[in-house]
Amino acid sequence: MKKKGRVAIISRESDEPTMDIAMLDAELKKRGISTEVLTKLFTKDKSSGSAASYFGHVMKQTAAIARADVVVVDTYCIPVSMLPHTRRTKVIQIWHALSAVKKFGWQTVGSEDGTSERTAKLMRMHKGYDYVISASDVTADHFAEAFRTDRSKVVKLGLPRIDYILDVTQGDGRYRAIGAMYALHPELAQSEKKIVLYAPTFRKGSVPDVKGLAEALDPERYQLIVKLHPLYRGEAEMPQADNIIYEEGIQTYDLLAAADVVISDYSSLVVEASLADKPMYLYTYDIDEYSRTTGLNMDFASEAIAKYVYKDAAELAAAMDKELPEDAEDPYDLEALRTFRDKYIDVDKKNCTGQLADFIESLLGK
Repeated sequence: MKKKGRVAIISRESDEPTMDIAMLDAELKKRGISTEVLTKLFTKDKSSGSAASYFGHVMKQTAAIARADVVVVDTYCIPVSMLPHTRRTKVIQIWHALSAVKKFGWQTVGSEDGTSERTAKLMRMHKGYDYVISASDVTADHFAEAFRTDRSKVVKLGLPRIDYILDVTQGDGRYRAIGAMYALHPELAQSEKKIVLYAPTFRKGSVPDVKGLAEALDPERYQLIVKLHPLYRGEAEMPQADNIIYEEGIQTYDLLAAADVVISDYSSLVVEASLADKPMYLYTYDIDEYSRTTGLNMDFASEAIAKYVYKDAAELAAAMDKELPEDAEDPYDLEALRTFRDKYIDVDKKNCTGQLADFIESLLGK
């Protein structure tokens, strides 16, 4: 039975619905709520054909917003910020990351890698939100600054991806995810090596130091699975070795199921991967440069996992050799990781998809 109200869900993160959008859309439909999902990857391709195509999509977004009672976005949306909407229409920004490890939005305006103030004002960057979803008080402060919105508009809720990550790392979904990995890489099923997932963030003008990390890790002990940002594909030559796998076909969250240890850096994955309850290290070899050009919201030195943050690959590998064996005298401190997790995900983690749908449903008809 259809309920009153209509929800428009808009994203420029991908041509296909992201995990959060797909799960939320399915939950709303299950409740009989009408939804309209519009997704199209935003690129910096300035060719006339690409520009015309995206302009046409923006027109579709504008029409969908006009029809909607609630609009959900996970990035900047031109018609939401540039055009007025009626008081009846409520706009919810869920953002496409569970945290704000690195600075973004208005936090980076005027910085080397940020938007110019002139452009930000011209595009009314991140204007028009009635609510912003955040998984913690700490992140809520960062979001309020990045979106230049009042802190009172931030609602503490988890994203659907929390449900998914918990399922594939600790629930029944784990068997499916690991099975998919072994189907693609049957050699892993027979190996005694620990599987290390390295998932670094995107860097403008440079590629992550896969070479340094791979050379530091003992190939007899570790199988390295590298999950690069999609923008790197075909862009740079990466080191090749028997114990390195560059995985493109399996999504990062599914890789968490098979991994024994996770290595990342300034990516929001450091917060999301903490849900897997597996040893995690941060390889921050370029932190000084990254802090200068982009900026960080997280002070790694003061975090509960500070002792697992390394600028040197050899030191990181030595720590893994010492802390990961089952009979280690000084094993990896999972309690420190859980403290870190609870700081950045301090919401009820049971059925985050349903809780977000409850909030949206409460706004319909208001």
